[in-house]
Amino acid sequence: MLNLQSKFGLKMLAIGNWIAAVVTINLVWFMITLPVLIMLVLALSLPMNAVYSITILVTWIMLTAFTVPATSAVYQTVDLWQRTDSGSFIKITWLSYLKALTNWRFNGLVALIIGCWLTILRVTTDNVVLHVATLVIGIVLLALWNGKNYSQAINQRFLELVVAHPFKLLLSAIIMIGLFAINLELRLIFFILLFSMSLSALITCRLFNSYTETDKEEELTEKN
Repeated sequence: MLNLQSKFGLKMLAIGNWIAAVVTINLVWFMITLPVLIMLVLALSLPMNAVYSITILVTWIMLTAFTVPATSAVYQTVDLWQRTDSGSFIKITWLSYLKALTNWRFNGLVALIIGCWLTILRVTTDNVVLHVATLVIGIVLLALWNGKNYSQAINQRFLELVVAHPFKLLLSAIIMIGLFAINLELRLIFFILLFSMSLSALITCRLFNSYTETDKEEELTEKN
């Protein structure tokens, strides 16, 4: 029987808690975002016609209401988790989502950019140069979105973060694309259900900030 008080037992307990946190946060994001994922699959399977236009409009509304604020909530929760080891991840992520919903102008703008980018990506399919350029622009936009989410989570000025760490932002975008691409390339669809978004946010936070035990103790002291 495993002794949880031993060094090995404590290590296994820490690993189990870490996995539970990543999975729990991601599950909340996935459940909120699932309708959007279904609409995106539908939109990308349609030809470029009036039905596609209606579908992409509905997708924009759903992105505004679900995916964009849910993604912001993941960053908020991951940052809080790393600073305090707080364990109420379902409640924290849900409350962060509801709070992010109030930032409807930002949510709508990001959703509009995503919708336009997806449409341009479809239109440029037959032009290799334009298609590659669109993909590169998409990586840059994703990097900026990651930076915005992270800067909101830590209350840092977005422009300062972009100027100070442009390559880290690009790296965070590439890592996120890789984590989501695993679902398609390796047929590991459960990754998007359990890990993809929360792990992407965690890696981004770790790229910019090394959370120490001292930081966590100071945060807990401030809360008390």
